[in-house]
Amino acid sequence: MDGPAPLDILIVTGPLGAGKTTVVNRLLKAEVAASRRVAVLINEFGAVSVDGTLVDTERPELAGVENLVNGCVCCSLRDDVITTLKAWCDQPEAQRPQRVVLETTGLADPTDLLDLEQEPALAGRLRLAGLLTVISCLAPVDHLKTKPLLHRQAALASLIHLSKADLDPSGAVAWESELHAAFRHIPLVATRQGVAPEGSPDPWLGDVRPLPEGWEASDSTSFAEARSLSLHWDHPVDPAALEALLLASPTQGELLRAKGVCAFAGWAARNDGSDRWAFQLADGRLEISPLPLLADGTAAACVAVAIGTNLDHTQWKKDLRGLEVAPEGARRKVTLRN
Repeated sequence: MDGPAPLDILIVTGPLGAGKTTVVNRLLKAEVAASRRVAVLINEFGAVSVDGTLVDTERPELAGVENLVNGCVCCSLRDDVITTLKAWCDQPEAQRPQRVVLETTGLADPTDLLDLEQEPALAGRLRLAGLLTVISCLAPVDHLKTKPLLHRQAALASLIHLSKADLDPSGAVAWESELHAAFRHIPLVATRQGVAPEGSPDPWLGDVRPLPEGWEASDSTSFAEARSLSLHWDHPVDPAALEALLLASPTQGELLRAKGVCAFAGWAARNDGSDRWAFQLADGRLEISPLPLLADGTAAACVAVAIGTNLDHTQWKKDLRGLEVAPEGARRKVTLRN
């Protein structure tokens, strides 16, 4: 008697702030609409999973959600990935996911994820369905040549989504030219708000090619000097001050990415009952979007995450804490310098 069908896994990778979580939510929505059981495995750089919260509020009907933080799924958290996938494979056939979306951190080289099918615990139970790389057309086009990690993420793809094409059509054209010249064999699709045009290639039917001889994961292209910091807010924050802080040039180091969940001082709850907003900073652009209540009817925790190189973490935490607008009579936490 034949065993159960293998679990299909789609890896979604790409640089920090490229729009991977938006794409992942679109993919999950499509799978649920097709009545397939789908799970998501999210890897984030840092101690708090903001992307996991964004997925939780969008897709409460998923077959499974797992967040892996404070490490990289392709190296330090690889064992956790295998453990999670094995646990899903071990579930009764009528309950286990049929498909899994694995979203890597933007600082990950996905090379070491391409052999998951050969893991003894997963052999014959898992099928790599594709590797979708998301690249923002708002990023400088020379990053394909100057950012080794981005180049590797693109080179391994079975499909490339060029995101945010609606925000910069000329940038999208420039990126398409560069990517076609470098990777003529890889299908390329320009997306708008995470949506690919009708008739675009199916990410789940990707042609994942064997690694070139001598190709190995490179630690030097992944985490490098990047570090993350996180802070939980107790009160609503000043929206104008948040924008000013995130869009200003840091006095020390480089801010690569910022994201989080907050309530804004003076902003009333929306008709859906939620007063939470998600914010994302990438490519010098700050995006604010409404965040619904969680599936259990509660509001997501308010938190900020910043990723950068050589940032003054103590000062950043002090500045983030300073954005809070405490209600009259309430006490605000103070960040002390060691």
